[in-house]
Amino acid sequence: MAVNDISLTAGMRSNLLSLQKTVDLLNRTQNRLSTGKKVNSAIDNPVSFFAAQALTSRASKIDSLKDAMGQAIQTIAAADKGITAITAM
Repeated sequence: MAVNDISLTAGMRSNLLSLQKTVDLLNRTQNRLSTGKKVNSAIDNPVSFFAAQALTSRASKIDSLKDAMGQAIQTIAAADKGITAITAM
C-alpha cells in the first residue's frame, strides 16, 4: 500500500457521498438565489427552461413593438400640432 492511500470504511464513504450531494444542492440553491431564477439551465428542468426562453423572447418582441407604437404616436401628435398651427394661420 502506498503512503498516500487513504482507506475509508463503508460508513465514511456514505457520509462523504452525502456531503458531496449536499454541497451540490447548496451550490444550485446559491446559483438560484444569485440569479433570481428558479431554472438557470436546460439541465435543471428542460421544459421550464425552454418555456421561459420562449416567453422571454416574446416579451422582448412585444416591448420592441410597444416602443415602435410609442414613436408612431409621437409622430402623429407632432403632425397634428403642425397641421393645427397651419390651419390657425
